[in-house]
Amino acid sequence: MVDNFSGASASAAHLGGRQWLALGALGASFLMVAVDSTIVYVAIPSIQQALTLSTATVHWFMSAFLISFGGVLLFSTRLAELFGRRRLFTTGLVVVTAASLLSAVAWSGGVLIGARALQGIGAALVATTALPLLATALGNGPARARALGLWTLIGAFGGTAGLLLGGLLTDGLGWRWVFLVNVPVGIVAALLAPILPADGCATAGHPLEVAGAASLIGALALIGWTIVAAFVPGGSTGIALLRLAGALVLLLLFLAIEARSTRPLVRPGLLRSRTRVGGLVVLFTAGTVVDGVLLLITLYGQETLGLSATGFGALMVALTLPSVVGSYVGQAVVLRHGLRTVALAGMALAGAGLLALAMVNGPLATGNFLSVLPVVGVGAGAAFVAAQIAVTLGATEADSATTSSLTDASFSLGGAIGLAVMSAVLVAHQAAPVTAQLPTSVDGGLHTALAVAGGLAVVGLLAALLLLRHEGAPVPRGKT
Repeated sequence: MVDNFSGASASAAHLGGRQWLALGALGASFLMVAVDSTIVYVAIPSIQQALTLSTATVHWFMSAFLISFGGVLLFSTRLAELFGRRRLFTTGLVVVTAASLLSAVAWSGGVLIGARALQGIGAALVATTALPLLATALGNGPARARALGLWTLIGAFGGTAGLLLGGLLTDGLGWRWVFLVNVPVGIVAALLAPILPADGCATAGHPLEVAGAASLIGALALIGWTIVAAFVPGGSTGIALLRLAGALVLLLLFLAIEARSTRPLVRPGLLRSRTRVGGLVVLFTAGTVVDGVLLLITLYGQETLGLSATGFGALMVALTLPSVVGSYVGQAVVLRHGLRTVALAGMALAGAGLLALAMVNGPLATGNFLSVLPVVGVGAGAAFVAAQIAVTLGATEADSATTSSLTDASFSLGGAIGLAVMSAVLVAHQAAPVTAQLPTSVDGGLHTALAVAGGLAVVGLLAALLLLRHEGAPVPRGKT
């Protein structure tokens, strides 16, 4: 099997038949993961009405996915070493496909949230293994370079595609199809997986830190839950403190397990770099801003402005496409003006745009969003790429997979917390009981939530100012 993907065949200018199939299976799987990061946002109001769910609950459709995805990424890197990338890739596809089917037939919010958590786990397994498998399958040469360029485009535009596709599916076929669309893709990709190059398993001397990964995921889930519950009218302070205590215990457990491990999920030396830590903080805050804003605008746009799901997806292109532009421009500017300058400018643009929306006197209209979201998108994209470079800068080849996972995990986990915070602000401004459906308007909490999102961007700005170094930095190959 490995010989079919030898360097001799891969060095040719054109791909062979088996390599095209490998590229198709891997590319479709990666696109599925990228689309899943946004496709559900469009369907949130429809899901909420169909399952009669409150604003305090609705953010968990996305939070469950982001927490499990971000929490499992580091763990899945170790699993790939232990059991082989192809086997883990196939397992991830099976999990994503089964969880997508369960999401599509979900009869309650609890079932849907659990299915989304499983979907995030499967997506993490796929995301960790797909690119290394592609590099192995294509070898070196111009064909590989073109394929990697296509891979970059898939990642860049996957979020936009998810919003547009989600809108069309929700309006045309119903919200359950935003999950069902994964099923045929997952089945076909899993059937093609055996043609991918097999790799060895390193079972000796590589401990499997299940307890460490589980404690981290549990701590993050408890923190998100506590943030939302803190704003629920009539909530118990004692229970909230117990949740926070539980999260602290789990975090300490994670640190203790990592400290005693002969091969921790994150090598301690990686986090001794102030620049790398600063990049992780900026990524985290960028995630809180981007995902939090997506939640706010999908609720406001569809419930208050009366936009269709398709209309909302089209509106949000004003955020997602400029973020792609911002990331490419930011990458070029880093070479001349440094990481700190780009991250500062990016977070300043995102924060200023959100605060400008928050200060609009009276209800917001579609035109308000169209005029400001491109600014927020460019800023978030530029800050993201500067922070990504900061995290991967100076990493050895052995640490490259870990730093890549840290990048994605920080952004995803930040998104989960951002969703919780925005949901909490909306709940705090709701007059109706939180067990009821969302009221017809979220005007009362929108301006406050936008101001909070702008404040989170300021936190990222301060992290960039205090932690990132000023000088320019080379752009790691393969990073965009």
